[in-house]
Amino acid sequence: MKPNRRVTVAGGAITPFIGKFHPDFIWKKHPDFGTKENPSLEQLLHQVMLGACKDVGIDAAVVDRGYVGNFVGELFCHQGHLGALAAAADAGFLHTPFSRIEGACASGGLAVAAGVDAIQAGVDVVLVTGVEVQTTQNAKVGADFLARAAHYEKERSIDPFTFPAMFARRTEAYCQKHEVGTDTLAPIVAKAYSNANRTPNAHMRSVALTEQQAAQASDANPCFLENESLNPWLKLSDCSQVSDGA
Repeated sequence: MKPNRRVTVAGGAITPFIGKFHPDFIWKKHPDFGTKENPSLEQLLHQVMLGACKDVGIDAAVVDRGYVGNFVGELFCHQGHLGALAAAADAGFLHTPFSRIEGACASGGLAVAAGVDAIQAGVDVVLVTGVEVQTTQNAKVGADFLARAAHYEKERSIDPFTFPAMFARRTEAYCQKHEVGTDTLAPIVAKAYSNANRTPNAHMRSVALTEQQAAQASDANPCFLENESLNPWLKLSDCSQVSDGA
């Protein structure tokens, strides 16, 4: 489709991304455990919406349309209908249509695409947000929720950690095709951690990982899959963390 209107990103806002091992994330080993709570999905969503309006210098009532990118808020936070939840951020959004866009890992990108489409259709000001809170469950329950992004009936039984197992399968195929070991991928992992160390809002900004550590399985970096054929192809450090943020 040939664009008929120019689309400009006028501004935005972002929260820190937090989860286990982040200094601000409240969990059982944090000194504030029991006295403080982590931000809720609603709090994160409203924070970035109002922050974006402030950054651009507009009132909420100026927004003509809104989109929220989110995967499974119903499961992790017992909250659906995120368009309505977004509109509750400010009285100025009272008559603004807001919709939730879901496309698994592509939810945020699809929300942006929907915003662009709205502008091409004649809408002038669109507010696009993305939010996830996924630290509310333990690892195996969370993995089951995330497996909804696969073909659940056919692929859920691969491993209790369905998506890591699917990526282990890809790692195996890559290493066999190119006749290399999994240590070949260690520089990618080390680079990701290095980038996080230089990014103030990153979840793992305070955790260092060397290339040597990423290359070797250990007690601190185990191969954790229960699927015996896939277990050797994926270590803990190969996986992204579960983060909350918007």
